[in-house]
Amino acid sequence: MLEVEMMRLALLASILATPAMADPENYGHMMDWGHGYGFGMLFGPVLWLIVLGLVVAAVIWLVRSLDGPPSHQKPSSAMAELDLRFARGEIDAEEYASRKKLLSS
Repeated sequence: MLEVEMMRLALLASILATPAMADPENYGHMMDWGHGYGFGMLFGPVLWLIVLGLVVAAVIWLVRSLDGPPSHQKPSSAMAELDLRFARGEIDAEEYASRKKLLSS
């Protein structure tokens, strides 16, 4: 039974390899692109890596833009006002620390 399966596999492989053997003078193969130096075979994977990188970057950008702005980007208006009052000297350090603690909780 195993021998029959091996014979079928060998027959299938020989049938699939026939088109590659049909061109004995190597006319029109992909390796001839780029005047026989194989630049096409070298540039193809690089191009696909660039495309893959662009797709990944686009997905990351899309997820971040749909997620909204980061919470640590802008302080709240009350905290900003407290910082300004402390910077102008309207409140002392102890009052600033207690109000900041109250706003943070």
